[in-house]
Amino acid sequence: MKKIFFLILISKSFLYPQSQIFLQITKNLLEKADVFLIFKIEKNEYFDKFINTFSQDLVYSGYFKIEGLKITENIERVEKEIITQIVITGEKKQELLNVKVKSGIEKNVILDNYYKLTQNPKDLAHWICDDIVEKLTGKPGIAKSKILFTSDKTGEKQIYQIDYDGDNLIQITDVKYLINFPKYLEGKNILFVSYEDGWPKIAKMNIHTGKIETFIAKPGLNACMSPCRKTKEIAVVLSQSGNPEIYIADFNGEIKRKLTDYNGIDSSPSFSPDGKNIAFVSDRDGKPQIYIMDREGFGIKRLSYVSGYCTSPVFSPDGNFIAYIFSEKTGYGLAIYDINTKKTMTISGLNCEEISWAPNSRHIVYSKTGKNQPLMIIDIFTKEKRELISGKFNTYSPNWFCFE
Repeated sequence: MKKIFFLILISKSFLYPQSQIFLQITKNLLEKADVFLIFKIEKNEYFDKFINTFSQDLVYSGYFKIEGLKITENIERVEKEIITQIVITGEKKQELLNVKVKSGIEKNVILDNYYKLTQNPKDLAHWICDDIVEKLTGKPGIAKSKILFTSDKTGEKQIYQIDYDGDNLIQITDVKYLINFPKYLEGKNILFVSYEDGWPKIAKMNIHTGKIETFIAKPGLNACMSPCRKTKEIAVVLSQSGNPEIYIADFNGEIKRKLTDYNGIDSSPSFSPDGKNIAFVSDRDGKPQIYIMDREGFGIKRLSYVSGYCTSPVFSPDGNFIAYIFSEKTGYGLAIYDINTKKTMTISGLNCEEISWAPNSRHIVYSKTGKNQPLMIIDIFTKEKRELISGKFNTYSPNWFCFE
């Protein structure tokens, strides 16, 4: 997606980066900072849509709670009357919007930026919200992020792309053969499993041009792609030697090395963001469980002990967590393994099956089992859930990403 808007000027860096607000919203992830919005803007359809989107983006980030909104001709007067943790002001100045973030009590300026107005007000809102989230938390925002997924919306499984807030649904593929498991690679390129020739191989597609080409097509199974953009490597599962094993390929599809050699099933690899470790599923202890190994296939260690059936491990983008699915009496739950504490948190009752982390390592999108299964999003700290997309169709294999 082209950046049709851009940051004109960044003035005034953090004055108090270790302020009470900064510490609160980054250390206590269950609490939300109270925010009051004050804007000096025109009352028209453009800014109505901007305000609605911006407010929703702040709430969806998981860090903020909107305490109030005021459109005024005198920001300073309204600001003096407000007592809250964070005040965000915006003033239109010709074709620019000057946005300031202040600590509501101390009145310290945390951010003071100018943004060029864009053709689509939602784009402007997403950009500003992500900027604020990153400045206040050190974590990337998610407002500009996208989610790939597969759906049978047209009667045949095709790949779609949707904005993180459920807007702007786009059909990516229109093919007559079975496809599934889309993964963002880099640039405008995605990978997916294709059955064009009747057997599972990995295809690569440029979603800008629509060009599809074979990426990896070894004899047998080719699946379970996990790209590591830091090392330009991809962990994949191939069965060319007989059993499903984990291999490493480069971003050109060339196989570099084999990592596992087990007379059973090793599958579902997930690269750590730094490329040093890989989480995966194996039945080497009798039933599917989650394991971790280094990038050369050594130091294999079991991580999951919450259930007799665990699958689909995914490293969080910050490298601090591994999420996976576990079976329970009522269906499937979500487990979060903390790399640092080595403790596991479980969330039951979700009936989730396929999962993907948001870029902020706070939210997870999952496909909910059942008829006409929707895509759902959950905040792993507050446990708040929202529906991303649903209808008289099924959704599968979500992959949350941001364009580079």
